[in-house]
Amino acid sequence: MSYYPPISIKQAIDKIDYNQYLLPAIQREFVWNHRQIELLFDSLMRNYPIGSLLMWKVQGENKSNHRYYSVLKNYREKYNTHCQEVNTVSIPDFEAVLDGQQRLTALYIGLKGSYAYKKKNFAWKDNEHSIPTRKLYLCLSENSIDEEDNEDGAKYDFRFLTKEELENSDKIWFEVGKILALNGTFELNQFLKKNDWDSDEYISNTLSKLLDVIHVKTPVNYYLELEQDYDKALNIFIRTNNGGEKLSYSDLIMSTIISGWGSKTLSARDEFNNLIDEIWDSTEIIIDKDLIIRTYLLIFSDDIKFRVTNFSLANAKEFKDNWEDIRASIVEAIELIKDFGYVERTLTSKNAILPIIHYLFVSNRTKQFTTKIAYKKDRTLIRKWFHAVILKRIFGGQADTVLKLIRDVVKEEVNKGTETFPTHAIAKKLSKTRKSITMDDESIENLLYTTYEDRYAFPILALLYPHLDYKNNDFNKDHIFPVSSFIAKNLKKQGIDLSQKGANYYTENWCYNGIVNLQMLDSNENKSKNDKSFEEWAKTNKIDYTKQILPKITEFSRFIEFVDARWEMLKEKLSEELKF
Repeated sequence: MSYYPPISIKQAIDKIDYNQYLLPAIQREFVWNHRQIELLFDSLMRNYPIGSLLMWKVQGENKSNHRYYSVLKNYREKYNTHCQEVNTVSIPDFEAVLDGQQRLTALYIGLKGSYAYKKKNFAWKDNEHSIPTRKLYLCLSENSIDEEDNEDGAKYDFRFLTKEELENSDKIWFEVGKILALNGTFELNQFLKKNDWDSDEYISNTLSKLLDVIHVKTPVNYYLELEQDYDKALNIFIRTNNGGEKLSYSDLIMSTIISGWGSKTLSARDEFNNLIDEIWDSTEIIIDKDLIIRTYLLIFSDDIKFRVTNFSLANAKEFKDNWEDIRASIVEAIELIKDFGYVERTLTSKNAILPIIHYLFVSNRTKQFTTKIAYKKDRTLIRKWFHAVILKRIFGGQADTVLKLIRDVVKEEVNKGTETFPTHAIAKKLSKTRKSITMDDESIENLLYTTYEDRYAFPILALLYPHLDYKNNDFNKDHIFPVSSFIAKNLKKQGIDLSQKGANYYTENWCYNGIVNLQMLDSNENKSKNDKSFEEWAKTNKIDYTKQILPKITEFSRFIEFVDARWEMLKEKLSEELKF
């Protein structure tokens, strides 16, 4: 390996454009956020070192025997995050990036690309309203940084801005990428004159420095490996990236999987990315390569921990040989979770899906499990179990131990010929550990303090109202006594005496906005109730009090009695549902 003369950022950008810098399949996705890119440019302007690149000169058969990808040029959160594969057959010798992908991608996005991320509190929609395209700009207004809010110590104000933000700003902004077209001091001076900035010392100095940083200085240092041994390149990649916190263990394991799968028939990188995208498009549930790799380990490996040293090329081949069934198990399990009514926000543990994936695989139920009538009882058992483990949070901390324990029980029971998911056997095994899914009275009462906005409100209500059509999203969370009734002025209007015993029921959030005042309705029921008082709704609709788990106390003035009565009803119902 040799150290080569450093190059300018403009030269590095050109190499990316002409496919002289490509990414080997072992590289992970681009993971930097927009602020990291902004700070990288701030570092360049302050002459801070940005680290060295580690490249591999790719020649001969290595060009066609492995897959290579271009640097990501226009990042769009959730919707455009994957690099495009490049056909390298007709490309002259090129260099593969072993270390430095994130920096190179950040430089390209800042100078020639774009970075789009979702606006806060907006829905995940692939449009400019929710995820506006942003370009990198440098503020040319002096003292534009508020030092009180300058937590990362930036000196230059680089920001990714939308067109709307740019138009509404009263500051002077320069699109950073336009510096690429200014070749030298003369062209910069002409540009300054054209914009009437030539007499502004701060703007002139700032843009001169940017020109110097991009075109003249050579901050991109790099080492080049010339030997045409792919295994050596892979080993260098792993060694280089295993020394710090740059890559997770799953990233390093992924490099071994990619190498072990080969490239001519099946690409691990593309298969994983396609599965992740398919799951998102179908369910809007986010999975990652960690879950996919852990699925393999859970099914095939005694040791399910992420250990680079425990994942060999032989493991990778086994993974490849069983990929179609593994993939089908993951798809079917997550479709099932969606049918239970879960969305990304309420799915508080992705690890909880893994035992279901494993069960579908070992029981050979990877096709039509979510739809076949023959599996209805099985789905009901899994639904009840899944709600319980989500509520008990058994996968928080030491998840590997719990997963292995459940995996072993499932495997043993399936081998015995069990026809359904072994909820009772799992519960019995877990009862002897600190991760028991059995709930005592105190645990159940704690659930009843859960409020409307809490992510755990859904599984509690789903257990209480199992009859609703969660598969088709026909369920609505509803306040039995409208929450507007509990506003101070309305309490006064209705003559509620807040000095009476138990009056805190009318004012405490856990009570009027919690499980005890919540129910689940289907769309028709919810439409009929709308914002009616409970008393009015009860008079105009035929309510099944048993199914809705409601005491026949509808008057708002008797809300204290209602809470006490319903508390006991809900405890009894949850105790019944959470027995295994």
